Amino acid sequence: MTHLHADKAHLPRLNTAPAACRTRLRERGMVTAELAIGILTATLIAVGLCWGLSVVVVHTMCADVAAQVARAEARGDATASDEARGHAPAGASISVDKSGDQVRVAVTTAVRLGHVVAVQVTGMAVMPKEPGT
Repeated sequence: MTHLHADKAHLPRLNTAPAACRTRLRERGMVTAELAIGILTATLIAVGLCWGLSVVVVHTMCADVAAQVARAEARGDATASDEARGHAPAGASISVDKSGDQVRVAVTTAVRLGHVVAVQVTGMAVMPKEPGT
């Protein structure tokens, strides 16, 4: 009959790594997940900032075109008015109101972020009519 002795030196050692090392090995995938979420967040912020900047640029264009059209209409210069209308953003609508002694012009368009968001942007200008027009 053989004796089995419980000598720990002969038993295989399982999970001998220190606790800190085991924790690091388990959390290795967390760094990748956190990095992916961080990159996604940074990308969304960059897209939002670029879209916001485009809204400001389009608003400035609308206000500039409105001022040019109002100036031309106040002088009674149809050729200059048509030329100024050509500088409006694509798809913009231009309304001119010549009632009273002033010319009011509004240039309106939508700035879209794909199919998700659309913002209506309007640039306005008011000019006094020149005498004799």
